[in-house]
Amino acid sequence: MKRTGPGFPINLLHWIALCLLDLLFRVLNRIEVHGREHVPLRGGRGVLILSNHISALDPFLIGITAMPRFSPVWWRAAAKEELFTNIFSRALMYLIGAFPVRRRQRDIESMDRMAEVLKTDVLVVFPEGTWSTTGELLPGRPGVGKVIYDARPGKIIPAAVKGTDEILPRGAWIPRIGRRAKIIYGPPMALGRFYDQPDDVETSRRIVEAVMAEIGRLYALL
Repeated sequence: MKRTGPGFPINLLHWIALCLLDLLFRVLNRIEVHGREHVPLRGGRGVLILSNHISALDPFLIGITAMPRFSPVWWRAAAKEELFTNIFSRALMYLIGAFPVRRRQRDIESMDRMAEVLKTDVLVVFPEGTWSTTGELLPGRPGVGKVIYDARPGKIIPAAVKGTDEILPRGAWIPRIGRRAKIIYGPPMALGRFYDQPDDVETSRRIVEAVMAEIGRLYALL
């Protein structure tokens, strides 16, 4: 498959957006970043980043701490379909490379889309499928395990975030200032031991449980 990227105009818009997010995270608030060396410097084919989810800011924090300013490949994210109902939020989602998924149900089309994206792009996924309102990790969705089983990404990078819910709590529209957030990236996970197992729900569940266990280990380090 031919490898294509966002091109200069989109990269320029990404650069402007990332500069504004840098102002929010690094100037108005304080962030700590650990393990950045585990993320490929220029993205890469088949890179999957998996993180816990506690705030709407989480994908943007991953963007400013992991995404190169002028990326040769697309960085994409699976986002809840509700974000695509409003014309303005839909335009924003498509601009940042997001695509809709239906939560709390087995969305075969979206799972296939994620597996296809992983052939050429970097994909960011929150395996819990929704925000944690307590900060505690939620169970991972077996559908994410199925995507990993089918796509067999070249690199699977676990990540954990903490404190973004203090900057932008659930229901808030205006970010707070003077807060602290942390993010840590772990070494690439080796999940090949699952690929010889049967292609069924139990295998998908074991894969995502392994992912959540590693995210939990990283979260405990923050």
